[in-house]
Amino acid sequence: MLLAKIFILLLPLTLLAASLSLADPVTIKFSHADSRLSPKGKASEYLKRLVEQRSNNRIRVEIYPNGSLFDDRDALEALKFNAIQMTAPSLTRLSVSNPQLLLFDLPFLFQNVEQLHAVIDGTIGRRMLEASSRNGLIALSFWDKGFKQFTANRRLFLPRDAVGLTFRSGESSVVREQFRTLDAIPQTVPLPQLYSSLEKGETDGQENTLGDIYNRGLYQVQSNLTISNHGYLGYMVLTNDNFWGQLPKDLKVIIQGAIKDAAEYTREMATQLNNDALKKIRATGRIKIHRLTPEERKTWENRLDKIYPAFYEKIGEKLVRKARMKQIR
Repeated sequence: MLLAKIFILLLPLTLLAASLSLADPVTIKFSHADSRLSPKGKASEYLKRLVEQRSNNRIRVEIYPNGSLFDDRDALEALKFNAIQMTAPSLTRLSVSNPQLLLFDLPFLFQNVEQLHAVIDGTIGRRMLEASSRNGLIALSFWDKGFKQFTANRRLFLPRDAVGLTFRSGESSVVREQFRTLDAIPQTVPLPQLYSSLEKGETDGQENTLGDIYNRGLYQVQSNLTISNHGYLGYMVLTNDNFWGQLPKDLKVIIQGAIKDAAEYTREMATQLNNDALKKIRATGRIKIHRLTPEERKTWENRLDKIYPAFYEKIGEKLVRKARMKQIR
């Protein structure tokens, strides 16, 4: 089924080189699995506006949100075949081929968003983009979704509060180890099924951005929300070298500039949408909200610091230590 869909999408692209020479518009199909209202959804629409305006419509961008064309897993394969020309999977998904990206799953690695962006915008981020540009793919930029928070049907002020609880861990080996170190039980629960699993009591808690906690209604089936900012959720914008190699230099410059501006925009949107979500969650009065104090945060950091050495080999110890520095050069 996937290959058939890719084949159908490839038919018009066989004329790409001729289209370029005839100065017909270049089409970029951008497939992603998030909603239009998410930071990624808003950033992709912003990117479309910038690229089309700056190219005087020499480039046309078609956005396919909500997995309407491909889900994140299939989108990577479709991108390699040039059935689509852009996608933006999660860093966790991409860590399968580039384990260094597990860095961003390490709990309590970043003290604040400024430190996070210093890492992404500096040498570490550039090297990770280069390392992710392989197997026919080209990594263009990081896009934010925001920091993760804990929810559960028990207050989570200190690490001991998580003992014995089951938590959705997703696909990340780092996150699974995070919960094991807390003497909690990690569970693999597909995100679309998470609400039901929490409602039925099959899963006790989870971690996610405030935007997802609100938009997916997770606050309705949990009693406690802890503002922990303990982990980062982000994406990497990818294209493929087949498409990229056929573009004239001037169009590449336009796309690169628009991608850079869209990255700044998604940071603004992630901050705004997550802050708005917290206000809306608080306004419902349906869940108790606690923000970790500096002393509580330090207790969590000390407990979860134990998992770092287990991932030095995959990520690189020097890389982890450099990212932990408050001043990134």
